[in-house]
Amino acid sequence: MPSKYRLRYLFRPLIQLLAKGFIKIGVTPNLATIIMLSFAILSFITISLFHNLLIFSILVFMTGIMDGCDGAIARLTHTSTKFGGFFDSVMDRLSEFFIFIGLTIYYWNTYLWNIIDMKFILIIGYLISFMISYCRARAEVFFKGDFDLGLMGRSERLFYIFIASLIGFFFDFTAELLFIYMWLVLGTFIYRDLKISAQIKKAEK
Repeated sequence: MPSKYRLRYLFRPLIQLLAKGFIKIGVTPNLATIIMLSFAILSFITISLFHNLLIFSILVFMTGIMDGCDGAIARLTHTSTKFGGFFDSVMDRLSEFFIFIGLTIYYWNTYLWNIIDMKFILIIGYLISFMISYCRARAEVFFKGDFDLGLMGRSERLFYIFIASLIGFFFDFTAELLFIYMWLVLGTFIYRDLKISAQIKKAEK
């Protein structure tokens, strides 16, 4: 059973409204996925070349919104396909890569509290984020259902980066918030891994 506390429930009215608008102008689920990836690529360009955290944060937020729109369009138009699900999953991972590589370039020579290399924090944060999604994908191979378990699902991760970057633009605390992000995703990964492992062991008895 997926976690009850998900931002997608909060943003569902906005996602549904946007999805209906996109359907009217002929946007397909796969095209919405491509638009989502385009926002992520633009966020990478914005932060790595222009060092603008404000625009970066907005583009990350739009990445998250479009990530919800592709599925909503597929459901509303009854056009869900296995290829669409596969394509969406691959593009989701690629979009996170662009976001994190942009942040890594931005913080390339930065040390948190003059001790911890920000490259280390961001690489670990990205790898654990990837593993959170990988655990869910593997679990759904073995069992039917949604294994979006724990606090930091994909929507929450993108929203956290959006908020952290926005705060960083005005108050310059992004590095500290990204350090907290690393621990939050680590906790989510451990929780998800333990829950899925327990279910696998139970099924094998």
